Amino acid sequence: MSEPENIPSLHSYEPLSHAVIWIMVLYVPTIFLSVAIVMYAESSPQIMDTTAWLTDGDVTTVFSILMALVTLPLLAYGTKTLSVKQRLNFFGLQSSFNFNEFKPWLILTFVYIVLSYLINILLDVRIPEWMLDMRDTIDYGWLSILSVCIIAPIFEELVFRGFIFSKIERTRLRKSGAVVVTAIIFTLIHTQYEGIVLADLFVLSLLLSFIRLKTNNLKYCIAVHMLNNMISALFLF
Repeated sequence: MSEPENIPSLHSYEPLSHAVIWIMVLYVPTIFLSVAIVMYAESSPQIMDTTAWLTDGDVTTVFSILMALVTLPLLAYGTKTLSVKQRLNFFGLQSSFNFNEFKPWLILTFVYIVLSYLINILLDVRIPEWMLDMRDTIDYGWLSILSVCIIAPIFEELVFRGFIFSKIERTRLRKSGAVVVTAIIFTLIHTQYEGIVLADLFVLSLLLSFIRLKTNNLKYCIAVHMLNNMISALFLF
């Protein structure tokens, strides 16, 4: 495992406030995008029920894709002072995908998925109603699969285990703080979930952060995230 470059020494931490500001800034494009979509829905004479339109499965899918498109430029801007090699190190993308190194994490992921499935059965956890409603209003299934199983894992890992993880790692919170804080933020943004589902998501987020910590390879995090979403989509559809 290669060590990331440009991590401050023991006595040259970056201010935690810088990381906090950047985390907040990353949500600005999504906020503007949300406002723009709501304004469009309310002003369009063709949309009779704004709430129903905004929660439509296809609209939600397109919104997720657009959210990635408007946020990714900020990641590039936030690392513009780094060279190409330094930027790859920053995001954990400098190493190739080694299946032998990834295999233990793949096994651990399957253990997590099986345990999660068993716990959901034992506790009689049902699929959230909003997910069923979204599924029933999807006309372009291929677009939803593309968004959920490919675009979302890549985008979310670049943001959380890539950008945010590295920003926090360079503060006094260091590596352990990056693992915990990233997992907490990732869980909190998924406010559409609740109860045991949210706790399950937190465990997954900890696993993803731990993989980034131990391997410094974001590609493994993306692969695990994709696998989890694919299995979730399989149960949903």
